[in-house]
Amino acid sequence: MEFDYDVWNGICTFHSHDGRQIGENNTGPDVYKEVIETEHKICKFEGSRNGLPINVTALRQVMAVWGDALQFTTLLRNDYIRRRGLSGPRLTLRQGYVFSKLGAAWPAYLARKRSNPITSLPALETAFFTLGVGPFMIVRTFMERGDLAVLHDGPLTAAELYEMADGSGTLISAGGKGCAGSKKLILDFLDVTMNGTFDKPLDSVEALRALNSIGDWDEFYAYVYATSRLELLVRLTQYLCAQSLWSLQSRDGVLNEAEQALVKNCLDKSYHVPGAGYDDRTVMGNFIQVVLALLDELEMPEVRTALVNASLVNSGNGGYLIDQVGGDVRVSAARRLRLATELVFPFCRQELDATHRTLQRYQSTTITLDDLRTRACGPSLQPLLALLETRTNLQGAPTGVPA
Repeated sequence: MEFDYDVWNGICTFHSHDGRQIGENNTGPDVYKEVIETEHKICKFEGSRNGLPINVTALRQVMAVWGDALQFTTLLRNDYIRRRGLSGPRLTLRQGYVFSKLGAAWPAYLARKRSNPITSLPALETAFFTLGVGPFMIVRTFMERGDLAVLHDGPLTAAELYEMADGSGTLISAGGKGCAGSKKLILDFLDVTMNGTFDKPLDSVEALRALNSIGDWDEFYAYVYATSRLELLVRLTQYLCAQSLWSLQSRDGVLNEAEQALVKNCLDKSYHVPGAGYDDRTVMGNFIQVVLALLDELEMPEVRTALVNASLVNSGNGGYLIDQVGGDVRVSAARRLRLATELVFPFCRQELDATHRTLQRYQSTTITLDDLRTRACGPSLQPLLALLETRTNLQGAPTGVPA
């Protein structure tokens, strides 16, 4: 699950005690989304959500445990700060991203660990999944737009974070529904999560129960880090490949019609197009730069070092592909596609193996290099590589030295 869908997508099909999917409107893939009775109202909040339907049923579920959720978040972030040895109570966006991954990993770990797994999620943990992934979703949206605001080094106010979320479309689901929380509720939660503003007694019985449900905290944190790294490594592979594919596609007279179709299929799988008005090359390069920064935050700087040493990215220009000078562009693209996947693959297998260990699923099957290529670019990548490496031009004549 962690490799095929990533934790957030994979676990949002899981159910709460009342039988509802914890992902609600955001459940994916779509094939797993259940149609259940839900009350919607038209949003009257100002900003990007105005006029969109909002899920009132989900809002009521969160509000029923709101006080417990604030205490639970505070207890969890206090432990997070202590474990990481952070210097102050306020989190940067990158630190908040890692903390936010606990919100998604919490139900996944409880459901998938071999010893005493749960079959559904209590109300408090369901609310924390809904609320806690907020900073992660802000970062993800900015990454996919190629916005480097994620790399801001200092803490941000709740108001600044809210404006980032509202202005980037983070508060709107892929299905066109708005986040049901009012601006005040979102601000309050962001302030507690990112700036540690909760100042009341931490005496919630439910919050303490939820904390005790984890059991082995070292194992849980190992799961959070392994699955977070794995997700980023897959996304990194996708965008490294997308850079080569996009560069190849943008050159006139290099691909025939069949190859163009394969490249399009691969790009549709690997690249999230941010919309009109964005420069693809900039978006891809900035995305990779942010991924590498997040891997640094997750204590995995060796990935950046490996990419630079392999000349896949230039240490002086962030995540941008180093332009090929001379040679056959088809074979060069194929070499880069192979090199990118071959370089990242051992890291992916390492983190997937670590994931299996934390879940005590020692006999779980691992992945192959072909699995990573299919996960990153879909089934069209392998036949595309074979065609590119034949080194033929559009008339079918050989073009040079074998690869």
